[in-house]
Amino acid sequence: MYDILISGYYGFENSGDDAILMAILDNLRTYKKDIKVLVLSKKPAETKRIYGVDAADRFNFNEVIKAMKSSKLFLNGGGNLIQDESSTRSLMYYLTTIWMAKKLGLKVMLYSNGIGAIDKKVNRVITSRIINKADVITLREKISLKEIENLKVTKPRILVTADPAFTLTPCSNEEADSVLAAEGIDKNKPLVGISIRKWKNAQSYIKQIAAAADYMVENFNIQPVLIPMHYPHDVEISNKISSMMKHKPIIIKNKYSVPQMLGIIENMDMIIGMRLHALIYGASLKVPVLGLIYDPKVEGFLEYINQPSAGNVENLNYERLIQTIENVWNNRQQIKEQLTASKHMFVEKALQNAEIAIELLNK
Repeated sequence: MYDILISGYYGFENSGDDAILMAILDNLRTYKKDIKVLVLSKKPAETKRIYGVDAADRFNFNEVIKAMKSSKLFLNGGGNLIQDESSTRSLMYYLTTIWMAKKLGLKVMLYSNGIGAIDKKVNRVITSRIINKADVITLREKISLKEIENLKVTKPRILVTADPAFTLTPCSNEEADSVLAAEGIDKNKPLVGISIRKWKNAQSYIKQIAAAADYMVENFNIQPVLIPMHYPHDVEISNKISSMMKHKPIIIKNKYSVPQMLGIIENMDMIIGMRLHALIYGASLKVPVLGLIYDPKVEGFLEYINQPSAGNVENLNYERLIQTIENVWNNRQQIKEQLTASKHMFVEKALQNAEIAIELLNK
């Protein structure tokens, strides 16, 4: 018998989602040391090995139903699972598992979720009906609360918390130094981490990002470090950016654990990111961040932590990009102090997710 069954985008080689799972497990154990957890994953054996929990194949519905019948509380999260931007199929997978969990008598919590964008009218109707059945919904930023209100979801207990990844800690300084050395990164130079993913109009925005990276090399004497967060997808676009640059950047070649990725980002002087968790890692480690928006979740997070973006990548303006980079670079000490001051609040809010989950489990 399991206390909690966790569903999310796990087993897909994505550092952000790996971070979410690691943080959820750590945080749950803060409030219940002997908690028994089963995780639905694309790669159950790998998930079991890395996280020390039982795991089941998320695509084998016989296994999923068996797991539900053996569990008390179903956690959907975290991450931006309730959206149809990636596909309606993905949205329906998560909604179906929520519906099944309630049908089988489990308590259901949407755990630090991002909600939206949900564009198709029929998807909005189905989403509203199903997530209204949840017992508790915690949201990782205020923009998701607006979407919940627009969907007319009113029955569950709803509150805004923070992303679980705020509670994670990086690897030791020695291990981080070893990783940086293995990647050929010189710590004596100012380092700017750049985390980019493929999206619409990619050819246009990667050209501008490459030019902006060259500008930073020439004007700030920095070393650009391209940080793929999703393997191998982000490696390809990082290589394309590198090929367009006059001054060659370093591309992180190897796949690292979440604490090692945090160790890399902790050594950056600034992070420019499309990938949400590159920005979350940066903000949680008090590294000044600059967002490039491709999805409402990125905009919502930047608004929540009161940090800047250079606009949407689909119509990225080079002059605005450079101006925003200069503002962040020139004010990075002040920004570091702002992030330091707000860190404690975000950690408390992130832990609140786990506290609520354990309360729900014990009801």
